Amino acid sequence: MKLLASELRKKGLKIKTTFLKTNHLLARLLTLILAYILISKNDVYPVRALIEDKPMIFKRLFKLWLVLDLFSISLRFLSTIFLPVKMGYIILVEEYIPATISDYIYLNKAIGLPRETLSFAVRFMLRLMHVGNPTQVIFLDARLETLDLRWKSRGSLDEKPDYLQMQRTTLLSLSRMLSSHRMLYMDTTNRNIRETHNLIVNRLAKPSTE
Repeated sequence: MKLLASELRKKGLKIKTTFLKTNHLLARLLTLILAYILISKNDVYPVRALIEDKPMIFKRLFKLWLVLDLFSISLRFLSTIFLPVKMGYIILVEEYIPATISDYIYLNKAIGLPRETLSFAVRFMLRLMHVGNPTQVIFLDARLETLDLRWKSRGSLDEKPDYLQMQRTTLLSLSRMLSSHRMLYMDTTNRNIRETHNLIVNRLAKPSTE
């Protein structure tokens, strides 16, 4: 994202970078408090610890967590995406709304709630994406083993293979559906950051069929 932002600024465009991740602000605070009180291990993410060790408690609190997350994400969306777009900026966003919806689906399934639980949340997130102007999705994929190695090399806490697989299936499918322009898909398994950046720039300049 930093390389792409620099490249676009050289072309005279107004660029800002941000992220829009699940379990944000108030929802994160709730999970941290619950994990601190109920969970002893600290080698996994708080949400992961709760759905594995205390699934019934998280299940009972899921709707509250979801409301807090929607509220927190809305505030970040308005301040770092919607308003800057109205001011003429192009916004580069890590993860964004397709990833948030995918995470909601994953968590909902993990704790055994019906799909209807997410109906309002999904509609709300899609509405946010609609008012956020046309979206170009760039999906950077890699083999599961590569993703796992990269996850660990950047110092992230342990994550289950089924979550990484979800990102390559559910998230990939949603990204294709929700991209206003043709989604750019790239397998980065054997590419470093600079090579991936160059490929993105070339694809954006000369869209190719895949």
